[in-house]
Amino acid sequence: MVGTGRRDLPADVLDGVATVSAEGPEATVLAAAAVLGAYRRAGWTPPAWGGEVVEPAARDERPVCSPAAAQVLELLVSRDIRVEGGNELLIGHWLATCARAGQRPPARLVVLLLRLATATRGLRDEVAAIAGPRGEWLARRNPSWAWAAPVAATDAKERFATGTWAQRQAVLTALRRTDPAGARALVESTWEQEPAATRAGMVDVLGVNLSDEDEPFLESTLDDRAVTVRAAAAALLDRLPRSRRAARMAQRVRDLEPPEELDASARRDGITDQREHGHGRRASWLIQLLGAAPLGPVPDDLSTADSWVVVGWTMAALRQRDERWLVALARARPTPEVVAALPTAEAIAVVDRESTVDARFAGLLAACPGPWPAEFSTRIVVRLRGARTEGALTLAFAALARNLHHTALPAVESWIEDTPPDKRARRRTLRGLAHALTIRQTIEQEFPL
Repeated sequence: MVGTGRRDLPADVLDGVATVSAEGPEATVLAAAAVLGAYRRAGWTPPAWGGEVVEPAARDERPVCSPAAAQVLELLVSRDIRVEGGNELLIGHWLATCARAGQRPPARLVVLLLRLATATRGLRDEVAAIAGPRGEWLARRNPSWAWAAPVAATDAKERFATGTWAQRQAVLTALRRTDPAGARALVESTWEQEPAATRAGMVDVLGVNLSDEDEPFLESTLDDRAVTVRAAAAALLDRLPRSRRAARMAQRVRDLEPPEELDASARRDGITDQREHGHGRRASWLIQLLGAAPLGPVPDDLSTADSWVVVGWTMAALRQRDERWLVALARARPTPEVVAALPTAEAIAVVDRESTVDARFAGLLAACPGPWPAEFSTRIVVRLRGARTEGALTLAFAALARNLHHTALPAVESWIEDTPPDKRARRRTLRGLAHALTIRQTIEQEFPL
């Protein structure tokens, strides 16, 4: 090293360095540097922590799912395997099956699930439930994941006052799930200062956990100066058959006759001049009135009722979730919307009564809630295989992939084997269905109930 031949190492650099000796002055300097470096590192004191100590997430007592189940979820979420119709179909099935088994995904997958559900709103409820305390802990520290964290009333007030509309909407939605009255009080606290678009959005949020306790506020909102706000309030009041508005509607439709004209009171209650598809102006008024009126006893024979009356009753049954009416309507004049609102057993009975496998059949099947039992699943595959056209299989594919029992897999595989090579579209659809059923079978095997 330069200079070591002309000058010795100063002895006062560090006590004890003078005793360091090595072969030659260069080695002595390097040895002394090593001693000095160790001395300085040993004396380093880390800076004092000035931040807030964060409490860890609460312990999750649920058992972790099997490694095989976790691998399937990770492959689906990361898109390392792809399913015809979208991976979300099977991710939702995985989450629901895991929840029914009382298990949870491994901690390393919670962030992936939160990211996925942030982009895919349809999975948010399932992900929030399955993510557990760790997901809640993470969601409190990332504004993008606020939808997954319960909101305390004290926190909600501050966040509602200072956030953007998207953040305020998320706070209101979360609070409505746990404290509906508290969320409504927040809406009322700033109502007069909000622009029309925000007021309409606030009313929409009240649809979460809607109850008769919301009726006084919604009734007053029918007098709002903005048509969008009035329409939003009317849409929610349609779902409250014990409201004052519903009682007024019942008076208007007691004779099942279309009104000659709309008075100011009917227009205040949200009846508009918008035509219902296939119906004239007066019939459209009656449909709107019936759709907002409380339902009475089910008539003995719905098949003899006028079409516009049945349309109005159907609207009311769907809005009020009246199972008696839904079952009766499905037996008389089934539609996909009615079938989707039925219990699974009733919906299956409606589909089984359809004699022709066509686009109408496919629409009802696609709406049929699941999961479907084994016998019905195999029967459906056999019926679709016997159809004259490809349309029914294509239209119902998503429902088949989501709801078919895995015991129908051999019937699907047999169909693939017997399909001619030149029927490429059909073979591709069937292979996609078989792939989805194979994954669902794996999921169900890993979560025995």
